[in-house]
Amino acid sequence: MSFDAVQRTIGEIVLIGEHVVPRYQRPYAWDDENVLDLWNDLRDNPEGHFLGNMVVHPSGSDNWDLVDGQQRLTTVLIAIRAIKDAYEKIGEKGRAEGLSTYLQRVDLSGQATFRLKYRAESGFLHLSLFSEPESTIRQAKPESSAEKAQYAAYEIFANHIEAEVAKSTSPRAEAIDAIRDRFIRSTVVYVRVDDRQDAFRIFETLNDRGKSLNQVDLVKNQVISSITATAAQEEEHLWGNSVRNIESISWSKVKVEDFLGYTWNSTAHQQDDEIVAVNRIRRSVDAFMRSQVNMEQGARAFIRLFSETAEIFKEFDECLASPNGKHWKRVVPAERWRPDRFAAVDGPLYGCLVPGSNLPLNLLFSLLRKYIHGPRRAISNARLVDFLRAIENLQFRWSISQRPSTSTIRRAYRRAAYSVDASTTGNDTFKALQQFRDDANALMPTDTQFKDGLKKLTYFTQRPQDVHRVRYTLEKIDEFWGSSKLGRNQSITLEHIEPQGGKSINSNQNFWVGKLGNLTLLPMTVNSALPSDFSDKAPKLAQWVNSEDLVLHRQIGLGTWGNAVANERMEALLNAAISVWPRVMDV
Repeated sequence: MSFDAVQRTIGEIVLIGEHVVPRYQRPYAWDDENVLDLWNDLRDNPEGHFLGNMVVHPSGSDNWDLVDGQQRLTTVLIAIRAIKDAYEKIGEKGRAEGLSTYLQRVDLSGQATFRLKYRAESGFLHLSLFSEPESTIRQAKPESSAEKAQYAAYEIFANHIEAEVAKSTSPRAEAIDAIRDRFIRSTVVYVRVDDRQDAFRIFETLNDRGKSLNQVDLVKNQVISSITATAAQEEEHLWGNSVRNIESISWSKVKVEDFLGYTWNSTAHQQDDEIVAVNRIRRSVDAFMRSQVNMEQGARAFIRLFSETAEIFKEFDECLASPNGKHWKRVVPAERWRPDRFAAVDGPLYGCLVPGSNLPLNLLFSLLRKYIHGPRRAISNARLVDFLRAIENLQFRWSISQRPSTSTIRRAYRRAAYSVDASTTGNDTFKALQQFRDDANALMPTDTQFKDGLKKLTYFTQRPQDVHRVRYTLEKIDEFWGSSKLGRNQSITLEHIEPQGGKSINSNQNFWVGKLGNLTLLPMTVNSALPSDFSDKAPKLAQWVNSEDLVLHRQIGLGTWGNAVANERMEALLNAAISVWPRVMDV
């Protein structure tokens, strides 16, 4: 392994040529605290603060790919831009122009080009922060989280420069000179490696000091470095997009490292169906890649797996927002696309996601990946729907009963995910479903535990965290009772039979108002026009309430409503719920 490691100033490094942030690297993510820490560290060490290591390898004439250090270099250059603007404000155009060369340069063809480039950058950093006048920067509207973080860093530096100059007893130009020099004189150990794969190895060695690196970084380095540099652009792009998809999910704030664990545990790429701990995934991925025809083929297969799974995960948000199946068209190959089939999938999938639990993720990933990308004969639409209903049955009962994550239920999901991923025929998948139902029946919370959990569900406008669970419970019971008067294409909303308006939700005597027994489903247009008094709105309710909702129908006839009858109705709903989500599923 041949490399050059020298302590250099940032000023020297920037002027070497162009540094490039590859597509597989994370987007800019420094928050306000990171930026302020850098400012304070440099202020307290004006003679040259040490920023750490930078690892690069060549990617063209005067071009250097950043394997380590991209966040720090980006931040320093944003600071230099803010310093340049401070000079311009006081009419120091010469000093400002002197800093321009740290942001842009003229290449051998006479073309202006940027000192730092992001291959996945949308243009905000370069076309706004590194090139536009300050007035234009201030009017810019950053969109992505990376753009917002870059703009926030610029504002922090601009504000702190202005404040420091205002307090200084030195002439303004000299005060800004001092700030400029702190950034340009800051140092790093600059490691240049000729070989791309060696650059990844050095990065790991420099960063693995008794404390394990993030497993995502380790696996990323391991996989990307196994692909020939000139041929890796597609894989780098896929990796970067995958990370952005994962980090944009609102349904469940799963960290990328946890997602890696769920993804790998959704496969059959290990010797057995035991759960692979996150800190062992790198070795397992390495063994998988070595088992293929060659390491590069294995690396490409892993990135394809990671990308396909991240695309599926992204669609979970869309399923919760509108479970009609249409959104799947974005990720399903054209030859596999059937809107009716994916509409059938979204219903039970919605039920799996409503509990908000990460427990079934590995099995959900395995099933949907097999259905979308696997052999056609391995899993039919009907079998997938049956599997999803079984998952919903277990997970809805488990989550509503407020049962914690245990090794037993994690193992059940893992075993099923392994079997599904390994399946090649419909019979294989059917056996996996039978085994999962057996495992689920052994794990299923009792009817009493399930009912107790349902009793705790509440929905108030000011406290909406249970809204999806409450609504789904009532929808499934309405479906179970039959004779629903609510159309499938109508916009449905929750109605408090006893109004919540004017009542303190912090008072125990009012808490029943948010419970299941006092909630019903109505078309949104009907709900918005209802009077508050029960006797006044009863005739309208009668038009929409399910005929099997006997307690509510009786009270509509009587024209009275209260806590006691709401509790009576609650019991009727709970008795229906244990039939909707049975304690024992047929195997």
